[in-house]
Amino acid sequence: MKRMLILMSVLLLVLCVTACAQAAEIRPQDINHLEIDLTDGTFYLGVKDADRIIDGGWFTASLYVPDHYDAAQIEAMAPGDTILVNGQAWTIREVVPHGADEPGLVDTYEIYTEEENDGYIVFIHETDGCYVCQINDWAPVTPVGDVRVMLPLPDKFEYYSGEDTEPRGMDALVNDLEEYGSTFVPYNTFCSFEDGMLYKVVHYSYPLGPEEAPDEDEPAAEPETAEDTEAVPVWKFCHGVRDGLETAVIKGYTSDCEEGPSEVEMTAEEIENIRNIAINGVITGKANDLSVTGGTWFYTFETPEGEHLLTVELYKGWIVSVDGMYTYHK
Repeated sequence: MKRMLILMSVLLLVLCVTACAQAAEIRPQDINHLEIDLTDGTFYLGVKDADRIIDGGWFTASLYVPDHYDAAQIEAMAPGDTILVNGQAWTIREVVPHGADEPGLVDTYEIYTEEENDGYIVFIHETDGCYVCQINDWAPVTPVGDVRVMLPLPDKFEYYSGEDTEPRGMDALVNDLEEYGSTFVPYNTFCSFEDGMLYKVVHYSYPLGPEEAPDEDEPAAEPETAEDTEAVPVWKFCHGVRDGLETAVIKGYTSDCEEGPSEVEMTAEEIENIRNIAINGVITGKANDLSVTGGTWFYTFETPEGEHLLTVELYKGWIVSVDGMYTYHK
């Protein structure tokens, strides 16, 4: 009996060690879009509809926030863990901390990956306690909404470009948008809103992000087809969490670029249909490069305790993404 107890203790110890050694899966923190006030705050900025400035007197500000990671997860990273960065899963080969023992420097954790990576991936400690990621010189971001910016801008508006030490005004911004509009991307441009009014823009010519900005003289690329895009589940494509979707509380909203989201009543059949799309739907390809500032339907998934799991946005039967519309089947 004593020998049997010893064997059982050893087996339990092995099981515990195995469980503890199980690789972690790290992903950015979820964003509850309904808690973000697009009329007040600072955002990463991408500019659309710059061609409407002259004939319409407006442009569209596409607003983004940087991806944030839980501090405890980043500080506990270990070889073998996987981490989702800018939509791609990386397997960690080595973790290298920088600056942790040097006063005055921001703590950062650099990772080397099993997969081929041309640059570097680091996680930088922010004042809010979380970590943000930096790939080479740009930070992964997530879109949170579009705002139509009407001209003229308020008198207190300030525009900084490049190495400007003194702010310039609306005319300087408009001139740069008309000439270099495609370089205003959320990897190098920032803005601030107050009471629904744009009052500050800061823009640098670098970095351009994961891809070079399109050449204004080159024709637009043809839309991707199903064969061009790897099939991924809808919940994953929309940067959601799979666990808990079967019992999630689902709410539906319509979006308006000026009035914001409005909740709509949903039947039990409609709720189960969108649940089925999120769980069983698969992205089959890119339909087009269409971008809209309103008229979409989006659905939030939350646990009964109120934890946000997923947001799915639809437009005319397509899944909405930051770079266009995507087709799916279920």
